[in-house]
Amino acid sequence: MDDVKVLLDRMEADLVGLKRQYDLFFQGGRRGEPIKERKELEARLLVLSRRSAVNSTDQLRFSNLQGKYWAFANLWTRTVRDLEEGRLRRDSAGAVTRQETERKGPAEADHIERVSQELLEARRSCGLGGTPSELASLREALQARAREISDSSGGKTVEFRVSIEDGKPKVKATLK
Repeated sequence: MDDVKVLLDRMEADLVGLKRQYDLFFQGGRRGEPIKERKELEARLLVLSRRSAVNSTDQLRFSNLQGKYWAFANLWTRTVRDLEEGRLRRDSAGAVTRQETERKGPAEADHIERVSQELLEARRSCGLGGTPSELASLREALQARAREISDSSGGKTVEFRVSIEDGKPKVKATLK
């Protein structure tokens, strides 16, 4: 029973140490990602998860420790991926910072206005109605969709094109 408590104490200390190593890595104090240490801790967590818990206190403590590890692991993986994909960068001191990009936004306002007008005209030509009062909601919908597409594509600018297919107006987005 005491060996489980000692094992949990050691794993908790190792998790704190691993977090410290990742903090050093992201702040530029460590050259490489502490992958070896991470894999060792993960393997020990998996081995311990296969053992039956002696009491509910130890099981709860292990579950909390395991949840904390996976939360950190997801954060570390996401941060490293953002660094590799250019959404994060290293500053002159080596620390990881958000990439400051000068972008106009997901789509320019005059483009959204023009596409809204084209969509309204396409709706009228297809006999689906289309009053000028709908322009505001069309603009909002296009701007929201442009933000969504831009965010999922790493901040690229979105351009829309209106066409009529099978007697219905369609809006297609392209990235610039």
